[in-house]
Amino acid sequence: MSNNPYSLSRRRLLQYGVGVGMVSLLPSVCSATQPQPRIAVLDWTAVELVNALGLHPIAVTDIPNYRQWVVTPSLPSDTLELGLRNEPNLELLAQLRPDIMILPQYSALPEALLQQFGEVIRYPFTLPGKKILTVARENLHQLAQRLHREALGQHMISQWQEKMTVARQQLSSWRGKRVLLYSFLSPRQVLVMSASSLFGEVLSYLDLQCAWQGSANMWGSAVIGVEQLFPVDTDIAIEFMHGERGATSDVEQSGLWQKMPFMQQHNHYQVDGAWMYGGLHAALRFTDQLLHLSGQWHD
Repeated sequence: MSNNPYSLSRRRLLQYGVGVGMVSLLPSVCSATQPQPRIAVLDWTAVELVNALGLHPIAVTDIPNYRQWVVTPSLPSDTLELGLRNEPNLELLAQLRPDIMILPQYSALPEALLQQFGEVIRYPFTLPGKKILTVARENLHQLAQRLHREALGQHMISQWQEKMTVARQQLSSWRGKRVLLYSFLSPRQVLVMSASSLFGEVLSYLDLQCAWQGSANMWGSAVIGVEQLFPVDTDIAIEFMHGERGATSDVEQSGLWQKMPFMQQHNHYQVDGAWMYGGLHAALRFTDQLLHLSGQWHD
């Protein structure tokens, strides 16, 4: 069973499973005179890259699940649906003839095929020897250069850094807390984030600890049985919801779940979806959620 974020089609996703305000990071200095390329996005993370540069994609893959798992940046109502991320609608791409198609390096979609419809830009999520957040900054910087929007890209990165620094100060009372991050994929399985994940790096930056210390894949996540959460030393447990998808009533009423230490200590919280395999925007959305929860948490 793979937990490659790109391989989670709509069907497989269903099988598996405030604060510093990201919207304010979009520069008001965006010039109407700059060219507005027609961009088709074949992966969810690319939406935030395009949005950070003052653009909106004309088409995005798997919009229904995007609105549950990623949530923001929000998509305009006229955004076209391109089908599954690993099986985009090629007929629609042929009709649209976008100026640019953006997708991750690890996508198996053939370059030669896509190039028939327009220019192809790929970006990495991870690179050997580099932090995910570092790669995310580089991705934005390089796309900004490619689209001749360097000022917008640099403004976004600078504002992100400033807001994260402020958030670290605001969360100082949580310093050293062990935070467990997970999403239910089925009544028996959860997707858990490790210290090497995007959100794990955010926790480290904010002087917090990632509670899950078990194995993880190259994206920093792992699919595990619900029972494997029980022995994890946790101060704060955060469950990411996806629409109405979370712990089922059967799970919530089970003896095992009620005996989870974080449930007995009342340090379990549910939040809306945030894209665990995203970039700077996703990192700041998660930070927003932490700031909001910090006002509810009790020792």
